[in-house]
Amino acid sequence: MMNTFSDFFATYGFLSKEVISDIDNISVNISFPANELILTAGSTSKDIYLIVNGAARLYYYSEGKEITNQFFFEGEIIADMESMYSKKRSNYNIQLLEHCDLIKIRYSALEKLYQQYHDLESIGRKLAIECFLEENERNRSYQIQTAKERYQSLIKKHPNILNRINLGHIASYIGITQVQLSRIRSELFSF
Repeated sequence: MMNTFSDFFATYGFLSKEVISDIDNISVNISFPANELILTAGSTSKDIYLIVNGAARLYYYSEGKEITNQFFFEGEIIADMESMYSKKRSNYNIQLLEHCDLIKIRYSALEKLYQQYHDLESIGRKLAIECFLEENERNRSYQIQTAKERYQSLIKKHPNILNRINLGHIASYIGITQVQLSRIRSELFSF
């Protein structure tokens, strides 16, 4: 379990005691109730959150419907990386789906630490690449996988997701309706 941002960054590489102290000094522990929006479309993403407890989603609107683009769980970071890196307004909302205990870092403060510590900057680059690859994998899944395969991949990656996330959000993430998801689930459970 990750209780600090330095714990999270340490999974990507070695951190000196000085770096750990500086990361912990710019980190803030916060809690929010379920359904809280920590980012709204039209605003600029300025903070990175680490989930200690809880679940969240990143979503957008298309033709008046909510489309879930990503889920976040314990030990993962939450942010609209595109907005944060480009300093442009976000197209997304980030909603907490459960009560969440989070650790927040202002990205501008983290950038200053990147300039000060080359090892931390390398870790930040690894993290950015990982986020890019995950988004690329998700986009590719829409090109080469069926909805059933996307559902199975999601369940494999997050085995407890059905206990935590409503089926409407899961259906929109996969790119289908809730009725279509029910058919897929019935087909899978009939074997």
